[in-house]
Amino acid sequence: MINVSEVYQHLRVHAPDNKLVIAYSGGLDSHVLLHLFSQIPLAQNVVRAIHVNHGLQTSSLSWSQHCEDTCIALGIPFEVISLNLEIPKGQSIEEVARTERYKALHQTLKEDESLLTAHHQNDQTETFLLNLFRGAGVDGLASMPISRLFGPKDSERQLLRPLLSYNRESLEKYAKQHQLNVVEDPSNLDQAFDRNYLRQRILPELRLRWPGIDKSISRSASIQSETKEILNEVAENAFKQVYDYSKNALSTAKLKRLSKAKQKLVLRFWIADSGFSYPSEKKLQHLFSNVIEANQGTQPLLEWQGTQLRRFQDDLYISEPLLDHDSNLKFDWDVSSALTIDSLNLVIHPEELSEEQREQASKVTVKFRQGGEKIRIANRGNLSLKNIFQEEGVPPWMRDRMPLVYIDDELVKVIGLNLK
Repeated sequence: MINVSEVYQHLRVHAPDNKLVIAYSGGLDSHVLLHLFSQIPLAQNVVRAIHVNHGLQTSSLSWSQHCEDTCIALGIPFEVISLNLEIPKGQSIEEVARTERYKALHQTLKEDESLLTAHHQNDQTETFLLNLFRGAGVDGLASMPISRLFGPKDSERQLLRPLLSYNRESLEKYAKQHQLNVVEDPSNLDQAFDRNYLRQRILPELRLRWPGIDKSISRSASIQSETKEILNEVAENAFKQVYDYSKNALSTAKLKRLSKAKQKLVLRFWIADSGFSYPSEKKLQHLFSNVIEANQGTQPLLEWQGTQLRRFQDDLYISEPLLDHDSNLKFDWDVSSALTIDSLNLVIHPEELSEEQREQASKVTVKFRQGGEKIRIANRGNLSLKNIFQEEGVPPWMRDRMPLVYIDDELVKVIGLNLK
């Protein structure tokens, strides 16, 4: 049976001060989690619930209303996020929904809030086996930790799974004891989805043969998690030897001095540390053959979900896919406030200019490189922007995306470069 106070106290070891936000779908698992915390007097004033409506089911609006009514009855603040997803052709509904759900949840979390999900021991078993079937290594077989960070680097939030040590049967008993009214998602019965097929067809047979399989797999995942922690320490130390922090780039020449196994370890660490998902093993092989080993003078590009990895000269750069941008754009900038450039997802603040420049400027314009620009640098005279980009090692794909600030038609600043 689930011990309410034990769950809460254990949770507070991982998040002693943070406010708690429950991801509430309306299904049995998340309803149990929600109800658990409604029973803890100390937790009542620090919990809120968020329901994500993916817009993929005709009854999704009624589910949202059910979740809101439940939260009102329990006295828990409630918020709904509507996504109205469209699934690109050839992509997994599960993967797209999961990615967009966590992105939306991250965006609504405050710095002092931790997200709680209702994953339990049976979910851990499924995740472990699915990752095993996909040929995952230590990272995949570590499966789901009780606590981890998620979201873009430098704005990460904490994700907690307080029910991970309890099996589905324990949650069902709790729901029955407290007569919880839950939503049944019909897609959970669709065996076209790998997880559902595993849950309904394979695992019942495995549990008949090996009744303790969930606990065993949970233990194996825990061991893999410890191994992952050790490997991350090794990877981080090696990463520091090959990464150029001034360029935010990884040196291929230095990377090649490492063993092939350690090269892969460092690349996986870098990709994850930069906030991106791992590429497939096939993509990773292409990274070596088509990018790292590419001829000098080429600018190879490797893409996978939400990620672009490029090479320029000796260095590797990783980023989100570049947005469409028109280098003919021109902005008249009132330097008393910030300037937003949507096509670059960039905000330029007045502090980019000196106080003297802001006070004396009668006209400030922001443009982009067209060719032939020059800028005056103290003690160096007028220099070609082309030569400066070459000196500074600015990657070619960024040169037409760097805002150029003109005061009274004179180029005075290149946003992103500290020219002296």
